[in-house]
Amino acid sequence: MLWLIRAGAYALSGLAVWQFIQSGMSPADILPVHRQLALDPAHGMIFGVCAGFSKFTGVDVTLIRLVWALAGLYRGIGLGLYLLAFIIMPMPSP
Repeated sequence: MLWLIRAGAYALSGLAVWQFIQSGMSPADILPVHRQLALDPAHGMIFGVCAGFSKFTGVDVTLIRLVWALAGLYRGIGLGLYLLAFIIMPMPSP
């Protein structure tokens, strides 16, 4: 089972690198400096951690939730990281 998760992670990272190479974009073009990582409780399901990451990165929140759920199934790492992110991430400024 672990080899399947690792193979999927390697394939996903390889596809992401391939996308950068083909588009000619740099990672700095995708993540502008003016964004701040913060909780988004208005669009969140539990605490707004995944919605905050989605707002920060521009990636669909469903994909972030799926990755976080898969990390939670792997020895509970996702749950620990979720709680840590909730503690560390600030509330959004009004």
